[in-house]
Amino acid sequence: MKRTSILLLVLVFASGAEGPKDDAAAKDLKRMQGDWAAVSMEVDGMKVPDEDAMAYFRSVKGNEYTVSRYRKVLGKGTIRLDATKKPRAIDALPAGASGEGKSLLGIYEFDGNKLKLCFARAGSARPTEFVSKEDSGHTLTVWQREKESGDSDKVRP
Repeated sequence: MKRTSILLLVLVFASGAEGPKDDAAAKDLKRMQGDWAAVSMEVDGMKVPDEDAMAYFRSVKGNEYTVSRYRKVLGKGTIRLDATKKPRAIDALPAGASGEGKSLLGIYEFDGNKLKLCFARAGSARPTEFVSKEDSGHTLTVWQREKESGDSDKVRP
């Protein structure tokens, strides 16, 4: 009986130790769900013309993401969030990539219905701020949540 009580206490404290971190990440992942359209983008310090940036779309379902240009899928994979970091951290593992150095390390921030993401190129250190300087290897994108319509088919060019 005493051994069972000790085991229960250990389990309660062990699950509580990870709880807040996991809860915050789960809350952010839930907020990230759905379809997003790019409104601005910078790559290596160069601003992508808004008309070109607006051709990119991001969809998140569960911990899986898809990025497309208009209707053409450019990439898929999984994401993992850490909402306890300052700034908040996101790791994206492209489908088919495995092993260390293959994840794209980034940071994220919500601002109303906008999502700001800044990623480093694969194998590079995580950005520490939301900037994309020349030769930094960083891509900074601001995404706007797409409005929900009654249809499941979104109209994209």
